[in-house]
Amino acid sequence: MSPCHKSTKIRLFLTCWLIFVVHFATDFVREHYLVLSITEDYSFKLDKYMGLNPDIFMTPDHGAHHGANPGASMIAVIPYFVFKPLVNWIDNLYSNRGRESNKEMTAIYKDYRAPRVKFYKKVREKGWDIKFGLVSLITMVFCMAPLSALSAVFMYHVLSKLGFSTRWSIWLALLCALGTPIFFRTGYLNQNVMVGIFGFIGFVQLWEIGKKNEEKDAKRYVIAGFFGGLTLLCDYSGLVPLIMLYGYSILQTMDEVSLLRAIKKSFWYLAGAIGPIMLLWFYQWKSFGNPFYPGQHYMHEVDWIDIGYQGFGWISGELLWMLLFDMRFGLFVISPILILAFIAPFLKPFKRRIIPFREMLFIIFFFVAFLIFFSCIQYTRLQWVTGIRYMVPVIPFLFLLMAGVLVRLPRLISIGIILFSFGESWAMSMARRGVGIPEESMLTSVWSVLWDGLQLPWLTTVLKMAPQYLPFLEGEVMSPLPLFVILSLIIYGIWKINFPWKNMKEELIHGCEQKKTS
Repeated sequence: MSPCHKSTKIRLFLTCWLIFVVHFATDFVREHYLVLSITEDYSFKLDKYMGLNPDIFMTPDHGAHHGANPGASMIAVIPYFVFKPLVNWIDNLYSNRGRESNKEMTAIYKDYRAPRVKFYKKVREKGWDIKFGLVSLITMVFCMAPLSALSAVFMYHVLSKLGFSTRWSIWLALLCALGTPIFFRTGYLNQNVMVGIFGFIGFVQLWEIGKKNEEKDAKRYVIAGFFGGLTLLCDYSGLVPLIMLYGYSILQTMDEVSLLRAIKKSFWYLAGAIGPIMLLWFYQWKSFGNPFYPGQHYMHEVDWIDIGYQGFGWISGELLWMLLFDMRFGLFVISPILILAFIAPFLKPFKRRIIPFREMLFIIFFFVAFLIFFSCIQYTRLQWVTGIRYMVPVIPFLFLLMAGVLVRLPRLISIGIILFSFGESWAMSMARRGVGIPEESMLTSVWSVLWDGLQLPWLTTVLKMAPQYLPFLEGEVMSPLPLFVILSLIIYGIWKINFPWKNMKEELIHGCEQKKTS
């Protein structure tokens, strides 16, 4: 790696990580309970958290569990395990002060969503409010934010290899991280973002196999298989990338060898995938008594569970439309810029296509496969509870096609599209309105920011809970503008301070390689 690219990648990572951290959302989701259980009780059981989340259910002879795959929680265990002593110290310090003050315990949370108010009261009564808040913060700051920031760095790497200029690669990598729903979902622990990141890494690993020697091929297959297996460990929708990457590995290798030889070499992919898959089977065996049935198999009666197999039935045109255009979570409503991806196949007559035909075809089939998969799942209707989720894994893939179109547009139009995408994504990540209210659109966040000004989700939550923790702020209205100014100065410094090995100003003006396409 050239020093030029090293300095850019470090700056890109720090920029994205800081922005993600500042926009931390305080949501405590089902994956957090498993993080706590594994770290504190060395168990997958969630018995003591029954009643706090509707996804947690009791199973005969095996205790309480939730229906999601454990991958995101297992990854988030790592930072929480490191910071657990500090969490315990802060929690004990706060609890001791509370007892010494002899004040009557209150649980005021001024939110318009009744379920969240009810949840906070339950957690407050059990004395878990401080711990839950710290767990949510740690897993976001040291798990989700770094992963999403690294995905921006990886996107920069891919775009640079495809021939994009350094300047375009930087801006497009930032756009992928901050101008799409990846920004919104990075606000708290989320498996859908992980599926997208891991699947995309696996895809690029296979894409780069090409004319390499046998040892290099085997290594790439194993790495791609490992990330394909991780997608399944994180969510059952990971079946889509796991299977499609396996098929792609065979097609990719057939450029050099016969079908039989390609199938034999693809066993390296399976060798990489088997580790995460076996970990999933171990989790299901310990949690439910059978390694092969998913957690959803044991779910209690809920709406739509009677359709098909536990809510998984035939393709629904209604659900398909909702996934794309529902005002609450539709992919092309929340991120309309991705529609440009479907112009890419028509660029060939103009000799302007950047993504090779086979990889472009894979991306389109990948998108269609995800769309079909979730149009069969009735729980798609419930995405309004937390916002867009299910189609998030396709974003890095579609973004790659979209990037090839965006750079070919007239400069003024491309800049306008970029600014619009940044603005929409930032507004949703700041205000997070329309989440948890079935009648509201997520675009309510845009109007909220335009009408009420700049916001930060964690600051909004703190002010709603001020009577318990910061009573002097009760009833106050605080602007995050000073914090945004400080953040802007820090980011400016990140890009202006010269690393020992490269002058960044020279890099941005002249590019890392003189012959790169603009």
